[in-house]
Amino acid sequence: MNMSMHPNPAVITRGRKFDQVRDGAAAIFLRDGYAGASVDDIARAARVSKATLYSYFPEKSLMFREVLRATSDNAFRQAPFDTDRTGPVAEALPAILTQLAQWALSAPRLELLRSVTAEATRFPQEAASFDAMMTDRVVAPLARVIAGWIETGQLAAHDHGQSARQLVTLVTTQVQQPALLTGKAPPADRIAAEAAQLFLSAHAEGRR
Repeated sequence: MNMSMHPNPAVITRGRKFDQVRDGAAAIFLRDGYAGASVDDIARAARVSKATLYSYFPEKSLMFREVLRATSDNAFRQAPFDTDRTGPVAEALPAILTQLAQWALSAPRLELLRSVTAEATRFPQEAASFDAMMTDRVVAPLARVIAGWIETGQLAAHDHGQSARQLVTLVTTQVQQPALLTGKAPPADRIAAEAAQLFLSAHAEGRR
């Protein structure tokens, strides 16, 4: 049975087993990707019949979008780092970036990144939403922390929004890319220390 042949293909139906079906779909989509996920595997993981699956999600694309939405909400629910950390920037920043690296590697963030990246062309709206959440939940909080250090004179004035985005990219890419490609990530504290040193060499007060 083709999921796209449902008479009302654009509507998700919510009911008693909705979360169960979605969670089963998430397990398969995040493991096998959109193209590799089969309806049989999803139904098995959700412990429902295919008829029940179709009744909630008449199209595979609707199911995938709902999985990305729910997984993103879950992934960004936990703060990536402690924004209330006190102390000199030279001590606080490496600790914050270590937390960020550990957050980036923990489930379901790595699996979510793999799925969003692989299907960005097919699902551009979901890819844009993921990027916006990275900006709102990760880059913006770090930018506010950096702004506080500028206000206290620990850092030279600069475009702290841009430097926050650069730091997030520098740290997350260095741990997530090898984890995705090889299954192994470099030590989070080493990546964080090196990124902090590079940042401070450019922006610490008196260095410019």
